[in-house]
Amino acid sequence: MTGSADTAPLPQTPDALDTQGRRQGPWTDPDPHGGVMVGDYVDGRREGTWRHYAADGRLRSEGPFRDGELDGDWTWYRANGELMQRGGFRRGRKSGVWERWTAAGRRLDSGAYDGDRKVGDWQTFHPDGTVKAVRHHKPAAGQAAPENPAG
Repeated sequence: MTGSADTAPLPQTPDALDTQGRRQGPWTDPDPHGGVMVGDYVDGRREGTWRHYAADGRLRSEGPFRDGELDGDWTWYRANGELMQRGGFRRGRKSGVWERWTAAGRRLDSGAYDGDRKVGDWQTFHPDGTVKAVRHHKPAAGQAAPENPAG
């Protein structure tokens, strides 16, 4: 899946508060760069899929929140709509396999995170897709090494 490089009007949402003053339902939150984050609030916390749009309406990233925290797989797109990076979060912290691509669409690097720390083997790639280098990152004390994270 790729994001759209086409510009579009920014989404409109009702931005409703409940009787306790908490955000509920569809909302549009401004970001500091002129774009917006669009998704649902449940009892004042972000929940479900949220999408980040640039000021021109272009999709920049998308992924899930759970209980107000990043939780699940997120995808980021370049200005031309092509894939830039993909990776997961668990309770707001980077977790699982992360991959990045060059502007030309070639894989740049790949590896795993555990609690915001790089762990296991991280690979970088040559333009032809062959492995350029592998760097091993040890897990934090008390954490098990991931199984084949960059494969």
